[in-house]
Amino acid sequence: MSTTTTEISQTLKTCLSGLAQGGAEVDLVNEDTNLFDVGIDSMNMTELVLRIEERFGLMLMPEELSADLFTRYGRLVDFVQRKLTHE
Repeated sequence: MSTTTTEISQTLKTCLSGLAQGGAEVDLVNEDTNLFDVGIDSMNMTELVLRIEERFGLMLMPEELSADLFTRYGRLVDFVQRKLTHE
């Protein structure tokens, strides 16, 4: 079953929920949002990766992850979509 970009984005927003500092509204996150700007730091980035692995059934390798991946929400959505396509 193919997962659409919209479904991936909604699931990622669920993963982000509660991690953004200061109660940032994840519904306001768009493809250009820098996740560091909404309070994602190295500690909750690890939690986010664990949530992504669990929700999507993926195994993400450390060498696949870079800070650049989290500088635009759209990059993260694209990354997850590529991983799902190749898993």
